[in-house]
Amino acid sequence: MLIILLFLLTLNIKIAHNEEPTLPEHVTYIDEIKHVRKICGELCNTSRTGIPGKFFNKINATVNCKALFENEYIDSTHGFPLAPRNIPEVFLQEFTMGGKIEVNNAYFNQPYLGNNARTPIWTKSLITEYLSQAKLGKLFGTYGISETNALRDGLRNAPGVKNGRILVIGSEKPWVEACLLEAGAKNIVTLEYGKIKSEHEQITTMVPSEYRRHFLDNTLGLFDAAVSFSSIEHSGLGRYGDALNPWGDLIVVARVWCVTRKNGSLVLGVMYDINHDFLAFNAHRCYGRKRYPYLSTNWNQYYLGKGIQRVHVFTK
Repeated sequence: MLIILLFLLTLNIKIAHNEEPTLPEHVTYIDEIKHVRKICGELCNTSRTGIPGKFFNKINATVNCKALFENEYIDSTHGFPLAPRNIPEVFLQEFTMGGKIEVNNAYFNQPYLGNNARTPIWTKSLITEYLSQAKLGKLFGTYGISETNALRDGLRNAPGVKNGRILVIGSEKPWVEACLLEAGAKNIVTLEYGKIKSEHEQITTMVPSEYRRHFLDNTLGLFDAAVSFSSIEHSGLGRYGDALNPWGDLIVVARVWCVTRKNGSLVLGVMYDINHDFLAFNAHRCYGRKRYPYLSTNWNQYYLGKGIQRVHVFTK
């Protein structure tokens, strides 16, 4: 039922049926992945064991924040005419955690990275309308009213959101931002593959290259909380024009840990089935007992919320 419902939510996205591109014959691409593995260190070692946690096992790892932000490949495009349709054989073990993760196919080609977002201009009137709907519990958002309200519930239970400076990871239209404004957020910075212009005085936007640059030149600052809903499960799969990266999702969340204040929080909604981890390539990952502990490396398990893409709240 979970898979069927989530499939219906994405029927409005056009699926490309072109032939699959192939990896370049030279070794550069493979070398880039090897370098990512090296700088990622313990974080990308998905054979580690954890300790029992509130929701699932808790994993800790040493994270080299500077190295994760310095690596340009992590934020690069995949470089193919079309998104890869299948996992290259040379990376199959990394993508499946040594064969632990089931793989099936669901193909999308939506090259947002380096282009404009689906809704490239966020007008103040649009955000004000979304905010009004959120206050009534009737904001549809992207995934329906019940999923929006599940996020709202998570935000109410997340330390640092009220009066805080918040980082949003992935947002095609500003429904998450409207929910944050309703929850009392003071300032919001949205990170998205595609370029967005925000006309709301409390919301600014950036693309991955700007995120990297601001961290490295010490102008990014720290956040009181971070929020992501139905975004991180796509990272590193090439669907949105991003480079193939078996640990793309783990690195996104680790970077968030790097830029969040102590005692701050992460509000995370991803495809979730505690008993059934899987990878539908190149569409998305679904998290359960096998991969979610690695996705939430170093975060403290705090509050288990609601929704099909079950909202979890973690603290630092």
